[in-house]
Amino acid sequence: MSKKNYNIALYRIKKPHDPKIVTRLIITILGNGAIGQPRCLALFTDFKAFIFNCGEGVGRLCREYEIPFNLLRHIFINQRKWENMSGLHDVYLTNEVFGCKSLSIYGPPGVEGFTSLITSSRMDLVMVKRDGYVSETLEISHIPIKSRVTRKNSKFNFKHREEGVVYSYVCKIPKTLGDFNPEKCVDLGVPFGNHLLKLKNGEDITLPDGRLIYSSDVLDTTQPARSFLVVDCPSEEFLDSFVNEEQFSQFQLPAENASEINFVFHFSPPNIVNTTKYQSWLQNFHQNTEHYMLNSSNPTLSSEAVYQTQNILHLVHPEIFKLLPMEDKPVSSNIARSSNIIHPPPMLQLLLRPERKLSRHHVVSHKSENFNEVLTQFPDFNDELLKLRNVVSSLDVPKEINNYPEVLFLGTSSTTSTACRNVSAILVTIEPTISILLDCGEGSVKQLVRYFGKAHVDSILQNITCVFITHKHTDHYMGLFEFLEARKKAFENSGAAYKPVALILPYLIQDIYHRYCQLFQISKIEQRIFACKNLASSTGNDSLKDYIGNVKLQTVPVQHCPDAYGIVLQLSSKWKIVYSGDTAPCQALVTAGKNCTLLIHEASIESGLANEASSKLHSTPSQVADIAKKMNAQHTIMTHFSKRYLAVPIFHMYNDRSIGYAFDFMKVRLHELPLLPLLLPALKILFQVQLDDHVARSSSTVNFDNIFVKIFRSYKIRHSSPD
Repeated sequence: MSKKNYNIALYRIKKPHDPKIVTRLIITILGNGAIGQPRCLALFTDFKAFIFNCGEGVGRLCREYEIPFNLLRHIFINQRKWENMSGLHDVYLTNEVFGCKSLSIYGPPGVEGFTSLITSSRMDLVMVKRDGYVSETLEISHIPIKSRVTRKNSKFNFKHREEGVVYSYVCKIPKTLGDFNPEKCVDLGVPFGNHLLKLKNGEDITLPDGRLIYSSDVLDTTQPARSFLVVDCPSEEFLDSFVNEEQFSQFQLPAENASEINFVFHFSPPNIVNTTKYQSWLQNFHQNTEHYMLNSSNPTLSSEAVYQTQNILHLVHPEIFKLLPMEDKPVSSNIARSSNIIHPPPMLQLLLRPERKLSRHHVVSHKSENFNEVLTQFPDFNDELLKLRNVVSSLDVPKEINNYPEVLFLGTSSTTSTACRNVSAILVTIEPTISILLDCGEGSVKQLVRYFGKAHVDSILQNITCVFITHKHTDHYMGLFEFLEARKKAFENSGAAYKPVALILPYLIQDIYHRYCQLFQISKIEQRIFACKNLASSTGNDSLKDYIGNVKLQTVPVQHCPDAYGIVLQLSSKWKIVYSGDTAPCQALVTAGKNCTLLIHEASIESGLANEASSKLHSTPSQVADIAKKMNAQHTIMTHFSKRYLAVPIFHMYNDRSIGYAFDFMKVRLHELPLLPLLLPALKILFQVQLDDHVARSSSTVNFDNIFVKIFRSYKIRHSSPD
């Protein structure tokens, strides 16, 4: 039989693109558990993605590195703790935008309570009650670990039993036979029939003439089976149960299949991993098993776009755009060091199929020569920068410069984060020991860690004495719970007595906060809650004095969703700051903010889309300029830009007003506010390509990458060494 006829005859035996065959297998460290980073592991196959834990910032990383959200349909949670689930809403919301109807969550009892913290959604969050995930290409099962400590609290007995269970996961990917090669069969003289089918299925055969034909002779390279564990022992309460769990012993020496475990991903904290019991348990694995530590002992750098954007903006004004700390080394610990214990950076990838190798392509890199290469793409920038410095040097500098108040923008995007912008949060520092957080979107704590660094963020968290949430939309409050956890831990780390924080909340957010407290066993007496509605007049301020000193605070009902508020902060006659929250143009805000020093106002949607802005009860830049004029605001900063503008909105120059645009990690003091409009010419050069695209395609579907981040990545590819 000819090779051509042979191939035709084999059509039904060899099926191309078989969806049951996994040809691509990648494990990605989405978050390495460092301070300010989620602990999140992702497994990608040809057709699906599976993630283990989903902390804050996971969605943002997926957007930056173009990980398809529609693949993220199966999420495995280790323990019912907020830090393991706080990024679910972002993934949940984005999947909904892609038209996905359901999301499967696997985990211990109580995990399903997360849905009570989401204000609205049309998507079904499916809690899978069966033992695990099983298909022909992947099997994921769980090993439950129970706490040996019984807590005596009758009111929360059931909740404590739920929290006393932690799941570790066993992942098994079966071997995949190589592609069947009919040409080799022809060359070996294998007759058509059952012999071919057996060879294709990996069986060796004996021909009628007595020759032995091995399946390996006619199959391309067979992909071996892969197995790994995702383990978590969160505290000493679980340690004895964890190290003595019999189900682990089948993967450890002297078991025959101990060598089958290729990797163990440890979500356990350093203080547990450091214990003699844990170390002894770890050493029982095969010497070829690789151990990856995903915890706070790791380096913190992640999100290339964040660092590259700030480094470029730093050239425009080094004080307003300070460099972010570059803490890229693992925290010192007592964990035994060996070649098979790895402290991975975020975005490290383990490529297992079609070939096994380690890829650092997406790991954040900070080499000074990279930035010089990027700037060569902007030949007019240095000239514009020189003009800016000349203008700045000619300005009158106030004789007395007060460093406070200080306004730091932590998030300037609306709805969801982008590669360059996080969702809403503004830190107003009134004096060194008193700060107010205006809104607290998902990832706000991570933004604080990025800006202040691990060494200083605890003191910053302790000094935030008041949090104001403007309204019920999740991009304004989903970071609140991680903030409360991080602030409490900051006091514990310092050994200082805990000081409650004042929470100024709309009624619906109060209800969500109470649900959170019940779900995660947080004592409500640790915070003092004020209703936004009750602070709409200055008479309600006396009870806040212990939290914000002599600053007068007034909430203002605005035109957005029900129970939405702006806020006015004022210190005698020295300064007055107004924050709009989300709102359409609002006369009540104009009246309350009259003659303010600084107006911070949302400008979500481009002026050319005024009808869309009106229908969504948002504002446009031209409307903000008009509001600033009516308010007689001395200075105005626009923020809360639509996610369609990934890095910058469309810039406009307003000659009659001192108007600037907010960036993440932009920090300004009152005497620096006149500089903001002067920065626009230099900023326009840096973002010119993107701005041109915005103008050309001003629509509800505009979606562009940060141009200099693209340039940096192309440089990185050209100059990187092979992995």
